[in-house]
Amino acid sequence: MRRSATGRGRWEGWRLLPSSLARLGLGLAVAAACLAGAMAPVSAAPEPRYEARSASILPGDGRPSMTFTFKRLSPPNQEWYIAGSDLADALQVGRFWRSDVRKLVLRVGDQRITFTVGARSVVTAEKTILLHMPVVLHQGEPWIPLEFLTSILPQLTQKEVKWNPDSFVLRLGTRQTNVAGLSFQQEELSTELQVHLNVPLAFRVDDSQPRQLVLKLYGARIDPSALTVGRPHGLIESIEAIQRSDHALLVVHLSELVSRYQSLSRDEGRTVVLKVFQEPITTIPEPVPRGPKIVQTLPSTEVGRKVKVRRVIIDPGHGGADDGKKGIGGLLEKDVTLAIARDLKRLLDGHDGIEVLLTRDSDVTMGLIERTEFANQQRGDLFISIHCNGWYAQDAHGVETYFLSPAKSQWDSEVAKAENLTTGVAEDVDFIVWDLVQNLYIQESATLAEAVQERLSSDLGLTNRGVKQAGFRVLVGAYMPAILVETAFLSNPEEARLLGTESFHHKVAQALAAAILDFRDRMEAVREETP
Repeated sequence: MRRSATGRGRWEGWRLLPSSLARLGLGLAVAAACLAGAMAPVSAAPEPRYEARSASILPGDGRPSMTFTFKRLSPPNQEWYIAGSDLADALQVGRFWRSDVRKLVLRVGDQRITFTVGARSVVTAEKTILLHMPVVLHQGEPWIPLEFLTSILPQLTQKEVKWNPDSFVLRLGTRQTNVAGLSFQQEELSTELQVHLNVPLAFRVDDSQPRQLVLKLYGARIDPSALTVGRPHGLIESIEAIQRSDHALLVVHLSELVSRYQSLSRDEGRTVVLKVFQEPITTIPEPVPRGPKIVQTLPSTEVGRKVKVRRVIIDPGHGGADDGKKGIGGLLEKDVTLAIARDLKRLLDGHDGIEVLLTRDSDVTMGLIERTEFANQQRGDLFISIHCNGWYAQDAHGVETYFLSPAKSQWDSEVAKAENLTTGVAEDVDFIVWDLVQNLYIQESATLAEAVQERLSSDLGLTNRGVKQAGFRVLVGAYMPAILVETAFLSNPEEARLLGTESFHHKVAQALAAAILDFRDRMEAVREETP
């Protein structure tokens, strides 16, 4: 603004110069652009690229093969996933997806199987099973880890699943059971449960819980509904049948009058017998149960039961030119196993009449067959092969123990193949077939494996991956109870750090020594004659 020339104090109106107009127009344009940007929807970030691969699913019910896309939706080298809709199509089951609560329900026969996005739980009306990886939301729908198909589905249904990770072919079928049925025989003071098998199976009885016996059948494939018994038969009140991935359980609930039991096999291993006894009541009974512990009795004539643990053969896995698995930081399996074996020998040698021999006491190459030949030549009573585990995924962890039998899962087969590579020849784990079941010591091998696994997992504080079966070449031909121990994972950073320390070696050796002594005490327990 400016004063008028007359000086009368009159103000003239605003005058905007061209440069001011230009500045004002630029400012308005910027403001308009900012406002438009604020009002416009934000474009979504591009979805990450995931590794994808086509997989063939063979239904096994007459339908033609189907092709679906599997994806790795977790960090590299982790689990493959299948879309929930594809999973329902492959299984030919009902599917209900609630996006508001992010839950997927599959109706498989009479079962409702529920998945929740972000959770690892697979929930049914009767049980909850945890996946290793969670369900994820991808492209607006839930994607399920492949583990559900290969491992959990067979536990929940009669489906039998075979997965070939090399060819990416998954075969579905109906499980052919190898447990034919149950029968009972009642006497005045005893009840006998007979489990009829189509093929001989190794078994073990867990009597740790009061008024309950758990019969574990290794490699059993059952129809749980056909073997579940809801009404009493003599001293047996009920039976609950459970299918696991590589074994089956018969949970036998007992009358409070049962004081002892007997377990054995008949018919060349095709009938497993569990017999429970009630002691004669000669006085006025106490108004309380007789006690939580039920005593096992075994017939003195039972073949293969008389195991006297005097000489223990410890086999440090690998050695010499065979390094075994290589851990993080360059740690070698052959060095870890030898350190543990030497420590175990120091703990046990001379302990209450026990003598310990090592298949190798230095860094030398030794064939797998030579190891069991050494054990047989030295007339060993037990054979324990010590190893370290490894996997392509760094988060795999825990301890597991194997006894000799055809592999019952893809994992078991892969572990066995890795350990068998040192033979230098192409050996198929199928060379075992049923010859192994006729081995006099397969039952004791299973019992020893359970004792070792329980001690290792509890004393080391590591995840219990369970007792498993596989065709380890190093165990073939051992004329004694024989097991293979996978102590921990060299591929896991935390467990590799432990495996590299002397203190952990000593803890493993202590747990193994305690398990061997537990097994010896069990074998030497007083055994009563069958009434």
